[in-house]
Amino acid sequence: MVCMYADDTAILAKHNNPNFIHLALTKHLQTLEVWFRKWKIELNVSKTESIIFSKCRNNSKFRPPKIKNKSIDWSQECKYLGVILDRKLSWKPHFIYIKNKFRDVTRKFFPLISRNSKMSRENQTLIYASYLRPVLTYACPVWGYASNYNLKILATKQNIIIRNICNAKFYMKNRDIYRALDFPTFNSFITKLATNFFKNLDDHDNLAIQNITKYTPDPKIKRPRNILL
Repeated sequence: MVCMYADDTAILAKHNNPNFIHLALTKHLQTLEVWFRKWKIELNVSKTESIIFSKCRNNSKFRPPKIKNKSIDWSQECKYLGVILDRKLSWKPHFIYIKNKFRDVTRKFFPLISRNSKMSRENQTLIYASYLRPVLTYACPVWGYASNYNLKILATKQNIIIRNICNAKFYMKNRDIYRALDFPTFNSFITKLATNFFKNLDDHDNLAIQNITKYTPDPKIKRPRNILL
């Protein structure tokens, strides 16, 4: 369960019993209200969101948190640091959002990477890797364990661009194009990014990161590091 604020401050509470979650959030929010009054900070309650991550279809049994005696109703999804979190963490709403954002950014570069472009293939590939691919892969260590069906939403967008750059015919297979171009597929690239992320996280010199509880992957549980590493 997470409470979201307009300035991207988050409060996270985790427990199997929803009553304990409600108590923890209530206590923390009361402490925050005292701190806000002390430092004369006004909180915009209308821009505050709460979401509960659960497979339960009915959220009505979970009591929503309150701020200034106003209940913050549960949201089906919310945006945090550029990532859309849905209630079941399927990541599909985020992928659809990124797909539309990628489409808008691609329009600006389309004259350079279209099939009729006079630019060399190497430069076209460099443009995609430098300006367009980061839009698709942003925060991939977080959502990289999503189902292949949902990941395909983003992978397809890359395939279309790569086929345009290579002026590929309809009968050419994507795997052959990537092999000839010596360019990583979408899934292999996000796997590499996630691998480096987790390795660097273990050796990071930031004290806050060092104090995070070490996560040991369990092969029986579907978690990001199991899927990506």
